[in-house]
Amino acid sequence: MACKNANDYILVDDEPSLEEAIFELREKVKRNALLAVDCEGVSLSRKGALTIITVATEERVYIFDVLKLGRTVFRNGLGEILEDKSRDKLMFDCREDSDALWHQFQVKLSGVLDLQLLEVMYRRENTATGSSRFSTKYKRRSQRTVQVESIYGFRRCIELYAHDKAFIKMKDKGKELMKRNKEVWRKRPLSDELIQYCIVDTVAMFRLYDRMKDVNGGEQARLRVASERYADYYRSRTTRSYDDYERNAYLPLGIIPDKETLDFAPATTACTRCHRLFPREELSVTQLRNGERKCRVCQEIKRREDVQRNRESIWARRAERDYFDYFCDEDDYDYGYEDDYRYDVEDDYGCGYDDGWW
Repeated sequence: MACKNANDYILVDDEPSLEEAIFELREKVKRNALLAVDCEGVSLSRKGALTIITVATEERVYIFDVLKLGRTVFRNGLGEILEDKSRDKLMFDCREDSDALWHQFQVKLSGVLDLQLLEVMYRRENTATGSSRFSTKYKRRSQRTVQVESIYGFRRCIELYAHDKAFIKMKDKGKELMKRNKEVWRKRPLSDELIQYCIVDTVAMFRLYDRMKDVNGGEQARLRVASERYADYYRSRTTRSYDDYERNAYLPLGIIPDKETLDFAPATTACTRCHRLFPREELSVTQLRNGERKCRVCQEIKRREDVQRNRESIWARRAERDYFDYFCDEDDYDYGYEDDYRYDVEDDYGCGYDDGWW
């Protein structure tokens, strides 16, 4: 694999190396080679800094230093490759990458096969809980709250499907550097740890794709449609909130088409939390009547917010009571609490989570 040998990557940080890298990639693309693409930066999004783009084939990894090369890297050929709809590009959660590429460099990412979405599709077909989530018991979509699905991070997918300890070790070293210094992707020269991190983040995609690509008999049309919607998920927004209703660990609704179709129901009604448009049946009759419209994902986020707020309130009341227990005489102070105030949050909210979730 490319990450095993330093000669299998090229750091593209000047015009001669850029010319060489683009020539090689174009030759690979002509032969229908599959590419893997990943972006790195500081607060990566339209408002952050995109500083590195890694593009890999199964033979070699190209690490483009956007901080040094600027727009030249896109004008000289990389932009054309990233925008080419006919050339498949493996990515993992392309949303922020796409947002940064478009709003900073006017590069409209296309031709993506997003492995985060492929993993969801694979999980649905290969786990008992995944297949049981999509019961048609409830006609109205707003009632199918069990269909709110978690999305997995790249490291977890490597653990689950690639089973490569070397990949995980290199991934963790890079993460540790980023924890210590949020601006680490601006530093030059790039450290060996960050170079290896870039390599792993692309090379591991080929391993994941090989493991999961045959889901549904190798059907790719739904993945292509879903990936195109994913690439547009942040990019198409006029403004961004960066809050939990926009960025969370749930699969957004209306991204992956239902089985045996590539179409979506007409979306005409906006969720008042995430501001996305949904079919009218996504929202309950009560919500439509009251004007507080929340899609199923936003309902779940709001419920968790309420649970956490209630927990914090209980902790504050308990701390206050313990304070007066210690400093005050019971006869001199009326707590104003009933002994049974220590109700369990799960009982009130029915969330079913244990304390480990928090």
